[in-house]
Amino acid sequence: MSDLTTSARFKTYAGITGTAQDTLIGQLITEVSAAIEQYLRRTLVSTTYKSWLDGTGSPLLRLKQWPVTAIYQVSISSSSVGYVYNSSSTVSRASVSFDGTNLSLAEMSTAGVQTISDLPVATSKVLSTLKTAIEAKSGWNCTLNSSEYEGEPSSLLRPIYGQDAFDSVYADLYLPDDPDPVKLVTEDAIELVYDRAFMPQDVFPSTLRSPLGCGFPTGTANIFAWFKAGYTLPTDDSVGTMPGGLLLLVHQITQDVLSSTKLNSNLQSESIGGYSYSLRATADGAVASAIENRKRELNQYRSVGL
Repeated sequence: MSDLTTSARFKTYAGITGTAQDTLIGQLITEVSAAIEQYLRRTLVSTTYKSWLDGTGSPLLRLKQWPVTAIYQVSISSSSVGYVYNSSSTVSRASVSFDGTNLSLAEMSTAGVQTISDLPVATSKVLSTLKTAIEAKSGWNCTLNSSEYEGEPSSLLRPIYGQDAFDSVYADLYLPDDPDPVKLVTEDAIELVYDRAFMPQDVFPSTLRSPLGCGFPTGTANIFAWFKAGYTLPTDDSVGTMPGGLLLLVHQITQDVLSSTKLNSNLQSESIGGYSYSLRATADGAVASAIENRKRELNQYRSVGL
């Protein structure tokens, strides 16, 4: 998470000219920023995502992060490119998981010993190197369905969790198929695009926005979307792209918390001459209270999903 404002911008808002509270203000901005993002259920700083989303059967698909500022690839189908399995005679259970960051190999030996190996795709960037990393683990095997897949990026693999990979059962690896054309229709939703010139009139009547029956197929984690979303956050030199109303709330909540340090138990000690202060281990109580008091204003920026 990143700070949603700077000390200089907050001090300008709060009318603070001295430097005595600079350390405290910096700490509070960090805590307030983290609490606001947690409540909003969004990542506000501009970030690139490779996500597998649930298709709903609609030609419209809502993305979990916004505002979307770039779309690099959307694929509505995927293909099995290989499989992983454990063939050790000393293993009684084995499974494979992939969370977008690590391919995890989990096994339980016949002696009851658990072993988990996490293989980061940041290290094994393509499937050929990931295959090598898998087979470097005793008892584990990886087969690619074609040599053409060796140079495919490992980071695009479809997530799997606890897939059985033992006793003649294979954990399949899936990659997204070729990109499908889409357009951005709102700051958080995309729509499939079809070329009307090549669609029969009975399939794509002129009154419809997309072909009959042609939408993002219903399924779980079956749509791949690679996109960038979020705001450029404020710096001392630039206000960034975050909505002014949200930036104001960041300042207001920070001010609420700063003011509360003089009134509640989060402040451990304070002296006036040659100003000094000492915070307790956490200011979470004051931050949570300030967020609670501003929920109505924050809700317009909050993700409605879980």
